[in-house]
Amino acid sequence: MSFDELWRGITVCWLRVSALDDLKKDWEGMANLLIHSLALVVETNLRPASQTLELEWAPLAETEEALMSIDCVTEAALCNEHEIVSYPALRFFDGHANMSPYRGPRRASAITSFLKRAARPTVTALSEKKIARFPSTDDIVFVAHLNPQDEHVTKAYKTIASQYRDRSSFGSIETEGRTTIECYNNKDELKTTISDFTAIDALPKFVESCMAPLIGEFTRANEMKYLQSGKSLVYYFATASKEREAFVDSMRTVAKTYKEYLSFVTVDANEYADMTAPLGLASGAFPGLSVQNPMLGQVFPYPPHAKITSESVGAFVMDIVQGKVKPWDGQSAAGSGGPHDEL
Repeated sequence: MSFDELWRGITVCWLRVSALDDLKKDWEGMANLLIHSLALVVETNLRPASQTLELEWAPLAETEEALMSIDCVTEAALCNEHEIVSYPALRFFDGHANMSPYRGPRRASAITSFLKRAARPTVTALSEKKIARFPSTDDIVFVAHLNPQDEHVTKAYKTIASQYRDRSSFGSIETEGRTTIECYNNKDELKTTISDFTAIDALPKFVESCMAPLIGEFTRANEMKYLQSGKSLVYYFATASKEREAFVDSMRTVAKTYKEYLSFVTVDANEYADMTAPLGLASGAFPGLSVQNPMLGQVFPYPPHAKITSESVGAFVMDIVQGKVKPWDGQSAAGSGGPHDEL
């Protein structure tokens, strides 16, 4: 299926309707569409998060004609009726009168990938011909080689595919050999395989581990997961999504080197500007980087005027390990955690 054919089968609905009665009709009509649709719910007070998401939607808006939005400032009753209490929000309609929240990254590329997944079956049946192409169809792809005798694995695979189909693509093919499941993390260029399903949680752990990005996006929703991981955190703050994506691309090698001890994360500086001060970074000075050891309560702000490159960040991390950079005292000027030679 070509990209154009795919978009003809998917409607991205950006609701822009003023009359509440008309809006209700459009909203209810979307739930009964025979195609997948996605609605953007915003607040026209335009808090930074709403502004950022609307910018990400601009490329999508150029590809679709039927674009509308819901303004929960003027249409509060409708938003309350559908239990939308925080903004911006994305609601997905599956074409069978079911609505669910979209919880993926709020980037145009991620939303496009989500819509592609929605057009596929929960588990795509693969042939010998299709299996060569399928692993490259998404950022995270699972391919199960299932022996019919392992019914419990087949059942578990379908269950977990239903749980994670909004974030990854799942395929399967029958085999006479040993049941194995492969995971292709294409963004981080990693491939892992599992064939031992003895432990009850073997498959869920495998899927969660493979889906975890090498450099993740830090949000309030996953904050505790990172803080309780036992690893130090390397935060990168930037206002533009392109800057954050460029950081991820440039830091993969360093992140792989230290992945046992460090979790690299990007942070939307528009939405989480309040996090910078506790991490020793100057307010509004973006991009910025800081290393935190949650276990010891230590913070190491990266020199504010130094270039952020994979080489310099790797050297900064080594200087911290070797004790050449002292923890921020919480009182000195932000970003002055101690002397550091950029190279």
